[in-house]
Amino acid sequence: MPSKSRAQRPAAGKRSGLSELFSHPLFAVVLVIISVLVFVLIRNGAPTDHGYYCEGVYVNSVDMSVFTKEQGEEQLKGWADGLVQAEYVLSFEDQTWMFSPADVGLSFNTEEVLTRAWNLGHMGSRKDRENLMMTLKYQPQYLWTEHTYDEEKLREFIAQIAEKLYIAPIDAEIVITSTKPEVLTQSVDGRELDEEALYETLVDVMLAGGAKEIPLPVKEKNAAVSSNDAEDGLQLIVSYTTSLEESSSARKRNVRLALNNFNGFELKSGELASFNEIVGERTVLRGYSEATVYYGASVTSGIGGGICQASSTLYGALLKAGMDIIERAPHTMVVSYCAASMDAAVSDDALQDLVFINNTDYNIYIFTNVNMSEETATVEIYGTRPDYRIELESTIIQNNIKNPNISTVKDPTGVYAYYTDDYTIKTVGKLGRRSKLERIYYDWDTGAEVKRELISEDYYEGERDVYYVGVHPVASGVQ
Repeated sequence: MPSKSRAQRPAAGKRSGLSELFSHPLFAVVLVIISVLVFVLIRNGAPTDHGYYCEGVYVNSVDMSVFTKEQGEEQLKGWADGLVQAEYVLSFEDQTWMFSPADVGLSFNTEEVLTRAWNLGHMGSRKDRENLMMTLKYQPQYLWTEHTYDEEKLREFIAQIAEKLYIAPIDAEIVITSTKPEVLTQSVDGRELDEEALYETLVDVMLAGGAKEIPLPVKEKNAAVSSNDAEDGLQLIVSYTTSLEESSSARKRNVRLALNNFNGFELKSGELASFNEIVGERTVLRGYSEATVYYGASVTSGIGGGICQASSTLYGALLKAGMDIIERAPHTMVVSYCAASMDAAVSDDALQDLVFINNTDYNIYIFTNVNMSEETATVEIYGTRPDYRIELESTIIQNNIKNPNISTVKDPTGVYAYYTDDYTIKTVGKLGRRSKLERIYYDWDTGAEVKRELISEDYYEGERDVYYVGVHPVASGVQ
């Protein structure tokens, strides 16, 4: 019988030739050498002169590697030309203007950017190009176009539109009577182009495009003297009064004469005023009399005594009307006709003045009245009601400041003091004080406090005590 053949199984413990190859100690070394050779061959064979922008090159965030040189130029220049040659219609009601960025010389540096983008990986030696191409894959380069335009031409174009659209507001005509202002004719608001807003809009569309029809930003221009912003045209904003009860008739006349300069006085929006400039010199020729004045820490007399009460009454009214005070000085001593820190000292030499500004958008009208029979001085301010109701809060911080110095009055009669070393008290000076003044703003409707503002912190000297002193010399040897 023929014998059957059987596959021979390798003897136990013997390995095939392929297994021996993989396990040979030199196999790993040979494999590394072959991998390096393949990498070098591939790298050396990599195209560096292809017709596309290199991978990792971006212009205005656009991946340029998908474009040939010609396609890239076409895309970028087409984008720039589209922005430059675009036309926009600017309109307001039935008026229109055409605008094109080309009219103001808009241009982009496309040639420069395209050249720089193409040169990345296409310039230099083969080795330099290869190195840069490898770097770009991990460190992309982002290039951005820059633009220029004639700003002066753009603003001139906008100014021409502004001139055509402008309609001047008409102020209400105010008649100043002896007691208050009255509206004679009503105000009419005008209009004006918001030139800065239009400038920003046109710059935006020049650089990024946008809707081809642009509505012009036109806003109302309110009349400086408005008859509609106050009830019945104008209203009384504030009335502030000080007492003249302790004043002589001469002092009362001085206060009235000074305040008469402000009766019917109009202070326009943004306008500044000086008490000394408006009142002028205090002389006998101008009607001022001699009356009590403060001089340092003493009470004396002088031409125009009482003027400071006029300025202090005006000061209180201005504060309550919300006006900004630019210059104000406290007295050296406490005054009796107003609360602490609510006085405003002035002097004829202009070393002390009350200077204020109308910081509101509307004109104000000041009226004054000195009532001799009621012994009061009053300042009223008319205008548009302010945003908040304003109150003033005077706080005394210290009220017992004694002046250590004294004044003397000779007593020739010898009734109160006989010898030159005799001193008898005549009058005790008022104590000095420290105080502060705050302006508090309240909501008209709710009455809630909105904010408070520190106006001033002041120091007032104590008044000197006055003593009688004798005029007779002390006899020698008298015990």
